[in-house]
Amino acid sequence: MSLNFLNMGSGSPFIRFSVEDNEWTRSSVDGELLPIEWTSPVIIDIEKIQQGWLKLAGGRDWKPWPDNDPTSVERPSMEHKQGFAVKFFSTKLFDDEPVRELSSSGAGMIEFIKALYKAAEPGFGEGKVPVVKMLPAVKVRIGKGPSKIPQFEIVKWINVPDELLEDSSSKTETPAATEAAAAADDDSFDDEI
Repeated sequence: MSLNFLNMGSGSPFIRFSVEDNEWTRSSVDGELLPIEWTSPVIIDIEKIQQGWLKLAGGRDWKPWPDNDPTSVERPSMEHKQGFAVKFFSTKLFDDEPVRELSSSGAGMIEFIKALYKAAEPGFGEGKVPVVKMLPAVKVRIGKGPSKIPQFEIVKWINVPDELLEDSSSKTETPAATEAAAAADDDSFDDEI
């Protein structure tokens, strides 16, 4: 008789962007990467971005910087690069796990996050998050090689969904969660953009 193990994904639900394939994917319960088609906007909690030291070779090793201060944590190794982690939310695109983390240390992804942060920064501190329409990536040359930078457009701001609140211990339907789900699932943004 053979051993039977469940094939379970490890860690938190995530999304990633492959520069080589120019493709967004998301994790699944069975461990497979599933493609993401940006058919509707997504909520990105860019104000709560966490920066830190990230090593992906040989397994993910993440050392966040308290208060996003790079001098607060010594670089663990030369393999660790400056990176980030940020939460995305969509009930339509990520139906099985609507909150997903994007984490990367790639040069193109860092440029994407810096541009999104700069565009969203004037709205920080209001208890709202941007609803973002994801656009195709553009090819660029960064340093010694080619890369791709995902493009975006902020289509509106909404109240932070409960699912994105760190201290939220329950996932009950509240006005903020209902508004967030409706905003992320609202196809009428396509007409406005």
